[in-house]
Amino acid sequence: MRQAFARAVIAATSIAAFAGFLFSAPAAEADVLRIGVLGGKAVSDDFAAQKCLAHDLADGLAAPVQILALPSGDELRQALIVGAVDMTVLSTRAYSALWRTNPGSVQPVLATLGRGGSMGYRAVALSRPDALIAGLENLKGKNIGFADRRSMPGYFVPSVALERAGLNTERDLKSVQFGGGYHATLTALESGAVDAALTWRSDAGSDSVSGAGPLQRFQVTSDANFTEFWRSPLMPNGPVVLRKALPEEIKKIVTDRIAALGETAPDCLAMAFGLPVTGVFPVTHADYETFIAADHKRISLSVASN
Repeated sequence: MRQAFARAVIAATSIAAFAGFLFSAPAAEADVLRIGVLGGKAVSDDFAAQKCLAHDLADGLAAPVQILALPSGDELRQALIVGAVDMTVLSTRAYSALWRTNPGSVQPVLATLGRGGSMGYRAVALSRPDALIAGLENLKGKNIGFADRRSMPGYFVPSVALERAGLNTERDLKSVQFGGGYHATLTALESGAVDAALTWRSDAGSDSVSGAGPLQRFQVTSDANFTEFWRSPLMPNGPVVLRKALPEEIKKIVTDRIAALGETAPDCLAMAFGLPVTGVFPVTHADYETFIAADHKRISLSVASN
């Protein structure tokens, strides 16, 4: 294991504004696994929240685990790129940003389960039952309601899906309306002002669209009956990422140990990651490709409007 670390871990000497604390295994070696967390000096004194995770990984690797606190997401991503950090948890958007600038520098291995076991969300397209819309291809010549021009699930994710289905929103749709919010868009669908509306639902399972979301909240005060005719791939919660250059043996040990903690001690992960974690589930880069495409479109449009 010592040789594997020696080949893979790059010494961190040029990253400013982080602090470290070592958690050593009983037979600790000189090589170190570095976990990056956000917070800077605010969390760097004793890393109490990360001790459970760090001790568990140190035991599994028979090597020290170091916690590095960085003050910003940009510095955390830079630390991953230069090899100063070997593992961290990123938001979905932070992972997208890292992939755009340094594709392949990290490998997502697990994602966190949120409250109620939510794996993330899915954008969904709804119509009234009498509309006879069976899929995105049936939207040609229809009036479409998006939630907001800035909304990832209410605009960017479904607009990417429309493009992949061969539809041009300016040429092929009768009209595109932005309701200014999910409730307004669903109200427009209920009234017949639009033929289809885009919203999202929380995903509490691999093929589920149950859970909290705008549609559920809307249905509390409305008896509207909508038909879901499309759903996006799962947009997973943010991933646990490992530096791609780490040896496969190390990546497997770390992944397996965190997965086991997700089963037996999710509270340990919740403290370490600073998130409402109820478990973890396996992911790969492919699970984030749709989100990354939608995020790229969001940035492209933002740059074009400036």
